[in-house]
Amino acid sequence: MLGRRDDQAATAQPTGPEGPRLARRRARGRVSVPVGLAVVATLGALATGCGKSHDEAKPAPKPSTTASPPRPGATADAKDGLDPAHLPKGWSLVAWPQDHDVPIFAEQAPEDGTTGGGSDATASSASSNSPPTGAAADRATRTLANPNAQGAPLALLVEHYDADWLRVSLPVRPNGTTGWIRRAGVRLGATPFSLAVDRAHHELTVFKDGKPSRVYPVGIGTGSTPTPAGRFYLAELLKPASPAGPWGPYAFGLSGFSDVVTNFNGAEGIIGLHGTNQPERVGTDVSMGCIRLRNEDITELADLLPVGTPVTIT
Repeated sequence: MLGRRDDQAATAQPTGPEGPRLARRRARGRVSVPVGLAVVATLGALATGCGKSHDEAKPAPKPSTTASPPRPGATADAKDGLDPAHLPKGWSLVAWPQDHDVPIFAEQAPEDGTTGGGSDATASSASSNSPPTGAAADRATRTLANPNAQGAPLALLVEHYDADWLRVSLPVRPNGTTGWIRRAGVRLGATPFSLAVDRAHHELTVFKDGKPSRVYPVGIGTGSTPTPAGRFYLAELLKPASPAGPWGPYAFGLSGFSDVVTNFNGAEGIIGLHGTNQPERVGTDVSMGCIRLRNEDITELADLLPVGTPVTIT
């Protein structure tokens, strides 16, 4: 599990999503070069329970704060050759609000009221692509802090683009909740990557431009603390102080939460995608919901994937 931010830790300075224009990259034949959204985040209190069963789980010392290196990014704007309303196949739009407090409007939880979106791993079909109007456009249902609780810049996966509004996936309970944010004051980025986690086969597949690119073995949650199914996204990238620790050299925090663990070591049960100091257990049901990879694999993904990358777990 990914925990809350350590209030005593020093905060790293975030770097926003900026980068070369996509049109230039295409003209130079460099589309195959990974397009990333830069993120620098502090490491909060991670619970070792992410890699143990409920009965064995014990709080671990909080690692010191370090930051992952920024990576180049691409803005999503028509003037840069990337029209947010018409992305290339397999690409996803990511919103980076610039305000410290981000109001959410017309919030909607999954229709069935579950937290995982069901076995089909899809968001609620009742989510509307019509921007809020009237009172719904004037009254916020909640406000998200930016940076988030882990000290990382707030990133939101865009589900629908409108000239004045964006419907986004929210990193809140219940899983699958969406809401609307105003387009003004939001910087847009795009990612050509997506991830698919197959729990039955203990595999994570990376897609680029909608096509499978590489496959990694993963460890997932146990029967009593399963990894939830659903559509999520990489909400933050954290770098533990010790790469030899239980979370390995890198840990992505997902936008989703455990359906079972709601409070552990001061955390809210955030699902993580991270390395491990028990590589022999990758490929098994071992964690409290997190997705574990070999350290060389998570390092490769940390260099490749931008924050905001969609993740589908089935």
